[in-house]
Parts: sequence; structure tokens; C-alpha cells
Amino acid sequence: MNKDYRLSSYTIVTELDHEPDCACMIHGYTGAIDVVNKDIVAFLESHNIFKKSDIPCSETTQETLEKRGYITTRTAKEETEYVEQFAKALFKKETILGSGFTVVMSYDCNFCCPYCFEKGIRRDTTTFTHEMTDKLYQTIETIAPDKKLRSNEITLYGGEPLMKENKEAVTYFIKRGKELGFTFSAITNGYDLNHYEDLLENIRFVQITIDGVRERHNARRLHCRAIPTFDKIVENIGLALEKGVKVAVRVNTDRDNIDDIKKLNSMFDELHYNGNKLFSMYSARLQDYSEGEKSEYKYLAQTEYVQKLDKLDLGYICQDYGLSNKISSAINNGKPLLFRSTYCNSQTKGFVLDPLGYIYPCWEVVNRKEHRLGCYKGDEIIWNNEIMDMWRKCILLEKDCIKCKYALLCSGGCPAARLKSNRCLRMEDLIRTSVNKAFKTQKK
Repeated sequence: MNKDYRLSSYTIVTELDHEPDCACMIHGYTGAIDVVNKDIVAFLESHNIFKKSDIPCSETTQETLEKRGYITTRTAKEETEYVEQFAKALFKKETILGSGFTVVMSYDCNFCCPYCFEKGIRRDTTTFTHEMTDKLYQTIETIAPDKKLRSNEITLYGGEPLMKENKEAVTYFIKRGKELGFTFSAITNGYDLNHYEDLLENIRFVQITIDGVRERHNARRLHCRAIPTFDKIVENIGLALEKGVKVAVRVNTDRDNIDDIKKLNSMFDELHYNGNKLFSMYSARLQDYSEGEKSEYKYLAQTEYVQKLDKLDLGYICQDYGLSNKISSAINNGKPLLFRSTYCNSQTKGFVLDPLGYIYPCWEVVNRKEHRLGCYKGDEIIWNNEIMDMWRKCILLEKDCIKCKYALLCSGGCPAARLKSNRCLRMEDLIRTSVNKAFKTQKK
């Protein structure tokens, strides 16, 4: 029977910089990736219904287009129902994966950055006592008693976790954790890192923010005592690298500082940081969650952000939510793309514990009572099932996300960001850069 076919609703087409006569096709639920002649793409995009034999290509290619999902006899509704079931199956699988733990060492911070998302919460100077540290590790054992079903790495967070004032608390915390088999990473501003030189061998990875060249960074990454921070942080990055710590420099990027990224890259070349396999730098688009407050920052829309980074010829540092790595891995291994139904483990088994005895799903909502999953400061953990149900879910199954061809690539986006602003990640703005980055690497 000569069936009627249509272009799958989940077929993604993007331009290839190095192949002007071809395009890349990705399928949003089979995970297929192929380079396809543009004549074939033009036919598929210009016909609502067609016979497979009408496609201007060989019979073998026609069969491949069907096998890999780009053309289908399914209706749009049938495809959506299939993706919905696929997302549910992925979510079920993801809920049985290991638990992950982040620890807020203190809500205090030696910086007062104007754009900080924590600036609206109470700055509590409480840090972990020995008693609360012991109770925290008991809580982790209660939540995830099977070591095979939990991450053995704890991320230290804040506030600022590695302030010099926290040294004694962090020292005991790491000592107890090592005895239990844990390793550590930290999200830190890097200013007081030199005070932790003797502990750095126990910290596998640090993320440190530098927001542009010296003058601009010092105007944005503000020390509470109005001390310039740039030079000391750069020096401390070198110290961490010498101690064998993996360092990722994050640049919170807007229209004012995006051109500084290339200058920073040149500086890191001169310092020989870029030549160190432990060092990396990436850009993260600064987003406006000010809820109507007047802001001095010139925020970039996603499209403009990607375009400007492309012009800098530094697209490799663009925050693409792992897309290019996924695509490169699939190409190199000759396997389909790996999909997820959740953006992060705040939707499954992520736990953020603070020194006040509270548990949260995500570090972006810490110290906010309305997002407390539970309390561990008593003799037993008291859970808030209503809050738990609000977070532990597959948000792809809400609204129209499941109908989107990018659904299993963006995984619904950041749940915390959706609470502040229900904005779409707009994966179409990132997919072209990510695809071309992957193919450029493959070509090399």
C-alpha cells in the first residue's frame, strides 16, 4: 500500500556552516542525527502530505528517512501521545537514579553583588557546628542509605561557602565527609580561596565567577568592604590549579560585558591557564528576574546572546545546556541522542541542606520557607509532602511543552526559573550553534 506520509512534528532542521548544500536533521524522540541534502529538506518542508516514493532521493534514503523518524504515518496527536509516554518512562527511570546533595555552609557572604538572586533573603551568619555537621551526615544516610544509589560528591554552596570565617566549620565538615567516603566541590567567589590552601587537595572542583576585565568586574562583583576583588581572585585561580583543583570560570554575561570575554580569554592565555587541562571558562547569560524593579543591567535576549558570541568566534564557551556535548557524543559513538525528561535533580532526588536544619530541592530557592522540603534538626526528618509534590515531577507533561520538537532536549527548562518567569528556553536559538560546534569538532 502506498501510504500517506508527513514530516514528523519532532523533526528539527538546522543550517550547517561548513556544508552550504546540506542541513542537519535531528529527530526529537528517536535521537537520530543526519546530514541531509537541502533538496530533500525543501521537499519535506513544502509538502503537508506526500508519498514516500515522491521524495527526491534514492529508495534507500527514503527508507532511512522513515526508519529514523523524520517522515511518519503517525498523526501529530499520535506523535505527541508517544512522546508523552516516552517522557513518563524516562522520568520513572530518572527517579531511581542516585540522590545528590548540596550543602549551604552559611547564608553569609563577603560579596554584595547587585544582581545576586539571594539578595532578597535574610543573611544569616550561622554556619555548621560540629553537632549539625554530624546530624547532616546522619540525615544523608537516612535519605540515601544505599551508597550505590547516591552521589559521593557534596557541593559546598552559600552565601559564600569558602569565606575565611567559615574555615573551622569547613575543615570539620570535610574531615567527617572524607571518613564517610565523600568528595567535595564548591561554588565560590574565590576571594578567600587562599585561606583554604591546605584543604584544596580535598576539593575536586570549584566554580568561580569573573564578570569581565578588571575594571568592570570590580564594579559588579562587589566586596562588602569595597575592596577590589579581580586580582586576588585571578591569583587564587592559579593557586587552585597548582593544587590540582579543576576550575571553571563563569562569566555572568549581559550586553555590557560580553565583549570582555575575548579579552579575558587572552588574559588566561597569557597566564597559561587555558593550556591547563583543569581550567575552563564559560559564559552564562544573565537573566532578569527582578520582577519589575529597575535594573542597571542590559540583559541580552537568547538570540542576541548566541549571535554575539558567534561573532566573537568563541561559541565554544556559550552556555548551551550540554547540547553540543550530547550531539558530539552521539556523532562520535554512532548512537542516538540521549534524552532526559527532567532538567535537573531538583525534580527527582536532589537535596540542599542548610545549617539551620532545613532541606530544599534547589539552591536557587534556599532560605525560602515556601520551598522547604523538610526539616532535619530534630530527632527525625519531617517532610512537607505538598512542597515535595510541587517539585518532584516531570514538568514536560504540563501545558504544551510535550508538543514541542525540542521537549526532550530542553527537558522543560530550569524549574526554579519557571517559578520566577515562565519563559521558554527557546532551544531553536541554541541548536544551530550547538550543532555546528559539534560538527566542527568532528571535522577536526
